[in-house]
Amino acid sequence: MNENILSNIVLLNLDIRLWSGRRRLAPEDLKLADGSELPPESLARLGSKRVIDPERINELYQIRQEAHRIALRHGARLMGGYAIPTGRMAELKDQLDALVALGRKLKAELLSNLSAAVEEWKEKNPGWEALIDRADINPETVGRAISFSWQVYNIAPVEGQEEGLEAEINGLSGQLRQEIQTEARLLWKNSVQGKAEVTQRTLRPIRAMGKKLNGLAFLEPDLEDLVKEISDVLETLPKKGPIRGRHLAAVCGIVGLLGNIPDAKTMAEAAVKAEEEAAQKAIALKQQDSLLGSVETAVTETTDATEIPPAFVIQGAGEIYAGAAPPPPPPDECF
Repeated sequence: MNENILSNIVLLNLDIRLWSGRRRLAPEDLKLADGSELPPESLARLGSKRVIDPERINELYQIRQEAHRIALRHGARLMGGYAIPTGRMAELKDQLDALVALGRKLKAELLSNLSAAVEEWKEKNPGWEALIDRADINPETVGRAISFSWQVYNIAPVEGQEEGLEAEINGLSGQLRQEIQTEARLLWKNSVQGKAEVTQRTLRPIRAMGKKLNGLAFLEPDLEDLVKEISDVLETLPKKGPIRGRHLAAVCGIVGLLGNIPDAKTMAEAAVKAEEEAAQKAIALKQQDSLLGSVETAVTETTDATEIPPAFVIQGAGEIYAGAAPPPPPPDECF
């Protein structure tokens, strides 16, 4: 048993139970044609019916989803819960406590308005009021179905029965890598793949993955090198504005490494090539502007020396004028 790992993690259990807002359909809920019959329950079972607007309970489900997301941001899945680095529990506790408090507040609001919510659902489904009423929804039943809490435990093997726990702990580093790979591939698909540039927001999941790896780096020695590599690359990126060119190539490199994405190398090379081509084009334009500037300077110096208006150049006595327009003819009095 790896005592070093056990001494550095705790097991977090999220105990969040929610009400589905549904009840099982009963035969009397169905409007069957004359002579129709239902198959026996040993063969088929009826489905469920919604007895309240799903919008009324969506926020409760969002809280549960956010709690699991926060736990996964800090730790890795283990034995139905999450292996959390002991040093991260203080930060995680505050976040979970806030979610639990919000969940309990929303639960109380739902229960206090439950009758009105059922009536509202009946109004939205005219003709089916009896079906909804037969569900017999009441605050006591719904209240028992909803709860928000969490627990944290130290992990220790039972003497003589260490094999199962040891297998779980030994597989923890692989579980961590799998979770990181899944998140990196999702980031690649949604925010990086095929983009000529990415925003600063794209870096947030990368930093979060680096923080998670750093917290669990004791799982295997190679993780410390990976964390340092991610940190070093992020330090070289711009702190403001879009990320493109060689910096985008660096982002592709990190995401490709974390997600084991072969296409990331191709995109990184394309980003560098695009930056080089843009730089060459900029140099060519600068050289062209410089050449035009030299020609304009030479023309100005020549006209200043001869004191001839810039629109005309005298070719010689008796010859015609060359310029934007010839000078006006002399008046008749001169002849």
